[in-house]
Amino acid sequence: MSGGPFTLSARELGRVIVTSSRFKPQAHALVTETVRKLRALSVDVLEDAGGTLALADENADLVICLGGDGTLLSTARRLVGSSTPTLGVNLGKLGFLAEHSVADLRAYLAGEAVQGWQLNPKMMLEATLQTSGGVRTCYALNEVTIAQGVVTRLIDIDMDVNGGHASQYRADGLIISTPVGSTSYSLSLGGPILSQGLRAFVVTPYAPHTLTNRPIVLEGSSEVGFRVSGPVDELALIVDSHERYELHAGDRFTVCAAPTDFMLISSGKRSYFDILRTKLSWGESPHLSEEA
Repeated sequence: MSGGPFTLSARELGRVIVTSSRFKPQAHALVTETVRKLRALSVDVLEDAGGTLALADENADLVICLGGDGTLLSTARRLVGSSTPTLGVNLGKLGFLAEHSVADLRAYLAGEAVQGWQLNPKMMLEATLQTSGGVRTCYALNEVTIAQGVVTRLIDIDMDVNGGHASQYRADGLIISTPVGSTSYSLSLGGPILSQGLRAFVVTPYAPHTLTNRPIVLEGSSEVGFRVSGPVDELALIVDSHERYELHAGDRFTVCAAPTDFMLISSGKRSYFDILRTKLSWGESPHLSEEA
């Protein structure tokens, strides 16, 4: 499924997944309300209030995600392999990704016509970790991070791009982020903001030892390989600040685009730059006092 208008009314839905998170108990009453209203419309509903079910094989017309951006990140990871559109309803603090309100959802379920909603494909990352314990594959909508639990020394990480040696990093860690994740931790470390339509990702070191180690933007078709080449303590690969996998000297992992995009439904009410300004105060003038 590609981008374009989302026009299905609630009555036209055949099967819907309503998901949330066990970390959002305040959302569970809304889960119950949403499920009840959908079933009153004769919609087949899969309820996933705890946010634990595998979702990619459910063959639904729509996922309704109730929570916040963290809940949406979890939903995206569990949907890899599927192109099911997802409606993110914000019950959290930021609402950068989950931009729909509870009022939007209730109006939709009451039969209000969909106007301006758009399907926005979001590129995701696939990370394949090779260790002495075997091979593991995981997915990220924001970023994959190499981080130390206790910063005791600089770590040495070799990076290959499409099979050829590119660089060696000596730093406290690395972040590999998508366009969505470019406004998260990567941005706080001096990485660039990527336009959401780009097929690309950013490699950003944090606290690099040399001035020449700077963020780099790579084509989304690239396969990037990393190897931990020096002694390490409490080093881990962290996916979307949620999943954690231990790393040791000699371990390798690769990062590339995931096989499917996350199909997020935007409200169409605000542009990406509107969201940057209102949520992150990007490009805003300082709020200076007029007092002498």
